[in-house]
Amino acid sequence: MLVRLIPLAAASESSQQMLDYWRFHGMLVGPAAARRCVKSFDGVILFMPSTYDPAAFQAEDAAQNVSLPFEVRTLTLLKYYALVLWSLTGLCTLLRQTRTLDVAGEDDEKPLLPTPLAVHRNVVECLRARTGASRITLARRFEFRFRLIGLWVAMHHYRSASGGEGRLHLVEVYQLDRRVCAAWACAIAALAIPQLWRVLLLLGVT
Repeated sequence: MLVRLIPLAAASESSQQMLDYWRFHGMLVGPAAARRCVKSFDGVILFMPSTYDPAAFQAEDAAQNVSLPFEVRTLTLLKYYALVLWSLTGLCTLLRQTRTLDVAGEDDEKPLLPTPLAVHRNVVECLRARTGASRITLARRFEFRFRLIGLWVAMHHYRSASGGEGRLHLVEVYQLDRRVCAAWACAIAALAIPQLWRVLLLLGVT
């Protein structure tokens, strides 16, 4: 499916569950597994550009259930597949133009290196405040580069716990390669302009 496979069996949780999430975030997964993944996210869901402002995330707002910047209130199976099609990420993976950069479970001891896709502590604190949790931990992390469309994205799963209850949050941070976007824009323009010119000629505008 993807260019480089990460050994998932080493993870402490079930390798099947990690495989489901890997395929889910790789944007090429069957409906049954996608439904399980969507259902598992019962906390806060954020889809943010890497240029997000950490100061915009205030724990006081989160505690009062005020919508956070870039928050998705509901994630459904239909929305997920709409994103797969609209973003072209599914096509990218299907054409083997998606590279897995990282897959890490809760017990993975690899240090988190500085990256433009990092989640600021203000954001994490908002996740804790929203659920009134006493603690919050990074449960999983996935990182992909969708090369066909110039998209670099990291998906972070945070687990909050309060008493005997727990919730799973999803925070995605992405960055677009402007050079790839510009190339796509030029290609679309090159295809569209001649067609537009023909239409104008037929209408007698020119």
